[in-house]
Amino acid sequence: MIRILPELHIEGYKEMSIVKGPVEFTKPKSVFLPLSFPGVMELKKNIGDKVLLGECIMESKGRFPYPVLSPVSGVIKGQVKKWHPSNKLLDMIEIENDFSDEMVDTFKNLDPENMTREELIEIMRLSGLVGMGGAGFPAYAKYQTDKPVQDVLINLAECEPFITCDYTSVLYNAQLFIYGFKYLMKAANCNHGIIAIKDKDINKKVISYLEPLLEDNMEIKLLRDVYPAGWERYTVETTTNRTYKVLPIEAGVIVSNATTCISFAKTLKEGFPPVEKYVTITGSDINNPGNVLCRVGTPIPELIPLFGGLKEGYDPNTTQVIAGGPMTGKSMYFLDFVTTLTLGAVIIKENRNETKKQPACLGCGRCAKGCPSFLTPVEISKALKVGNIEELKELGAMKCIQCGLCSFVCPSRIDLTFQVGKAKDLVRKLGAK
Repeated sequence: MIRILPELHIEGYKEMSIVKGPVEFTKPKSVFLPLSFPGVMELKKNIGDKVLLGECIMESKGRFPYPVLSPVSGVIKGQVKKWHPSNKLLDMIEIENDFSDEMVDTFKNLDPENMTREELIEIMRLSGLVGMGGAGFPAYAKYQTDKPVQDVLINLAECEPFITCDYTSVLYNAQLFIYGFKYLMKAANCNHGIIAIKDKDINKKVISYLEPLLEDNMEIKLLRDVYPAGWERYTVETTTNRTYKVLPIEAGVIVSNATTCISFAKTLKEGFPPVEKYVTITGSDINNPGNVLCRVGTPIPELIPLFGGLKEGYDPNTTQVIAGGPMTGKSMYFLDFVTTLTLGAVIIKENRNETKKQPACLGCGRCAKGCPSFLTPVEISKALKVGNIEELKELGAMKCIQCGLCSFVCPSRIDLTFQVGKAKDLVRKLGAK
C-alpha cells in the first residue's frame, strides 16, 4: 500500500542557520570515541600508542562489524567518561591531537573508475562508512546485496526543523556529491539514481547547483513539504511507486544519506576517510546560528564560540539543549557532549514551560490521525502502563518510526513518542529472550 501523509507542515526555522557559509573546525584539542555505542567495540590499540588520522583504533562486534577510525593524528591518552548525543554517559577513548593530521595511506591513489563493485564495497567497509542520516548502519552491508537494485536513492529531504547540515554539505560540495553518487550506483550495480528533496523555496538553490551536474541516469524527484516526508519508506514509495515490507531492497532500492554520499566521494577522490561531518549549531539562544565541518568526537563546548557564543542571559535551568532535531533528537542534561558521524544538529533554545500541570488525554485522536504508520499511540501508551505485552504486539508498537508527530500534535503535551519507544524496547527485549 502506498501511503499518503497528512498535510502537516512544520515550521522549519532553517533560514537562521544558512545566512552565512559554513565554518571549519578540524583542530580539536582531543577527540572522544565511545567504546560501547552502538554495540560493543573491541579496542585495537593501547593507551599511549601513537595513531594516524584514519587508522583503525577499534572495531564493532556485531552482525556487520566495521572499523572505527581515528579522526586525528596523535596519542591515545586514556579512557574517560563523556556524554554521548544519546544522552548516555559512556566510556570513551580520548585521542590527544598532535595537529599534524598525518594520515594513513590506506585510501591514497584510489582509481574508482577501474575498481570493481566488490572493491568499492570493500573501501566502504575499510573506511567505516556508515549512514550519516541518523541510523549509523554500515554502508557496505546495504551495498553487498545479491538482490537486483533498480534505484539508488539519495535522501536529501532533511525533514526535521532547524537542521541544515545536509543542505550545507551538498550546497558547498555539489561536484563531490555527484561524484560519490556515481560510485554508489556502481557499487550497487545499478543504472538509475534518484535524489529526493523537498519541494520548498529554501531548496531551490541546491537544486540549481545540482541540475547542471546530473548524469543521464540521475534525476531529482520532489517530495511534498510535509512531515515526515524524509521517512525512508515514504521516500521510496513516493519516488518509485513501489513499496516493501521490511527493507527497501525488497523494492529494488538502496537508500543512502546525502552526507554519506559526499563522505564516500572524499575517500575515493581525496583519500580522506569519513571522520568529519557538518553539524548545525542553532537555536534561539545561539548568537549566530550556522553549520560547522568538524571532526568526529569533538566536544560541543569547543564549537559554540564559533557562532558568537550563547546569548546574554543564557540560563541552563530554563534552556533546552537538543542533540539532533526537535522531533526525534534527545534532550540533553548538559552541553558537554561530543559529535558523532550521525549527529546532525545541536539546538539550544528557550524551553517551553513543562512545569505547568498539563491536562490528561482528551481523547481527541490527533495522535492516531497524524501517525504515518497508522498506529494509535495513546492506546500503546495505555497498554505499556499496565504491562500488557500481547496488546502492545497487537497494536503494532514495533511499527513506530519514532518521528515525534504524536507528541507534537498532542494538545495535552503527552510525550507519546517516548512512551511508544519504551513499548518498542520492551517488546524487542522480550522477543530476544
